[in-house]
Amino acid sequence: MDLLSVRIAAEPDIARIRQVTGVIADTCGLASFAKTRVVTAVLEIARNALQYGGGGRAHFAIRPETDLCWLVVRVIDQGEGLPKGADFVKGRRPFKAQSGGTRAQGMGLGLTGVQRLADKFDLDTSKNGTRAELAFKLPSASEEESELGERVMASIAELSSTDPLAELSRQNRELAEAMAERELLIDEVHHRTGNNLALIVSFIQLSKRGAQSEETRQAMAQLESRVLSVAKVHQELQRANLADRIALVPLLETVANHAQDAFSNDELDIAISVFGDEVSVSGSAGIDLGLIVNELITNAYKHAFENRKNGRIDVSFERESDEDNMKRWVLTVKDDGVGLSEDVKPERSDSLGWRMIRAMTARLSGTIETGSDEGFHTRIEFPGAFAEGKT
Repeated sequence: MDLLSVRIAAEPDIARIRQVTGVIADTCGLASFAKTRVVTAVLEIARNALQYGGGGRAHFAIRPETDLCWLVVRVIDQGEGLPKGADFVKGRRPFKAQSGGTRAQGMGLGLTGVQRLADKFDLDTSKNGTRAELAFKLPSASEEESELGERVMASIAELSSTDPLAELSRQNRELAEAMAERELLIDEVHHRTGNNLALIVSFIQLSKRGAQSEETRQAMAQLESRVLSVAKVHQELQRANLADRIALVPLLETVANHAQDAFSNDELDIAISVFGDEVSVSGSAGIDLGLIVNELITNAYKHAFENRKNGRIDVSFERESDEDNMKRWVLTVKDDGVGLSEDVKPERSDSLGWRMIRAMTARLSGTIETGSDEGFHTRIEFPGAFAEGKT
C-alpha cells in the first residue's frame, strides 16, 4: 500500500521527511530504538539526495511479505549517479571504490551506515540518477496491511493539521531527550578517559622503578608529571560537572605536589608554596598552565639546587595593574637556587620543555620574562580577560 511521496528540494523538506518518518514509525508500533534507527537511515539517504543528487523524492509504502509487513522507503534523485569506478556490493559493504583501493568520496560515504540500520537495502545508480530502497520490518502481520495503512494515513493527515506550536514543543522534547542521552555518552567517554590516563601513569611509574640509569628515571619522572598535570585538569572538570571552567590555584597546588613527589628524594628536600587570587580559567587554559608550571618546577629541581639539600619554590597567579590601570594576570614561578648569569636566556632555549612553555604561552596570548634575583624566576603575563576572578 502506497502511503505518500515527499519532495526533496530544500533543507525544510528534510525536516518534513523527519516528521513523516517519525509519525509512520510511531503509528506502526516501532519501539523507541527501532524508530530512531528508521529515522536516521531515511534522513541519511534523503540528505544525500539533496546534497549530491540535486534533490528528488522520497516514497513511503507498506508492503506485506510472507507473515510480516514492511515499511519501504524509496528515495530517487536525478543526479549524475555515483562516481565512476564505484560499485555497489550486496553484503556487509554496500559501497566500495575500485579505483586505487580507496573509498570514493561523495554520496557513498553514508551508505555503509545506512545498510547496517536498514533490514534491507538496495541501491541502483546510473548517469541518470540514483534509487535507494530501504525496508524495515514492522511488528504487524501481513494481513493487517490495509488497516495499518489506513492508520498511518490518518496520522499523516493529523500531522498536516497539527498546531505548529504543539509540533515545535514535541520536537523540543525529543531534542531534550536526545541531549540527555548525549550527556550520558559524554560522561562515559570522560570516565574512560580518566581510567586511561590513570593506566598510563601506572605504566610510567612501573617503567621508572625498573629503570637502571638515573637519566632514564629522570626522564620517566618528567613524563609522569606531564601526564599527571593533564589528568588533574580532567578530574577537576569532571567534579565541576564537565563545565568548561576550573579553579586555577587548587589545580596548580596539585600539579606542584605531584612534581614534588616525583623529584624529591633523600638527598633533596624542596618546599613548594602555591598561592594567588581566586580565579577560574577554561579547561584548555588550565591544561596549558598546569603543564607550564610543571615544566618550570621540573627545571628548578634539575638546575637550581646543585650541591644543596634544601630549597624553596614559590608559584603565584595574581592580578596586577599597570600605570594606565590596565588589568593583567601574572604567573610567577621563583626559586631560591643558584640563579643564572645575566647573559643566559633560558626562555630562548631549544629544549623540549622550553619549546612547550613558549608554545602554550603564545596560545594563551602571554609574554615571558625571566631573571635572576636571589635565585631564578619566570614571569608570564596574560591579558585581563584571560581569567575570571573576584573583584
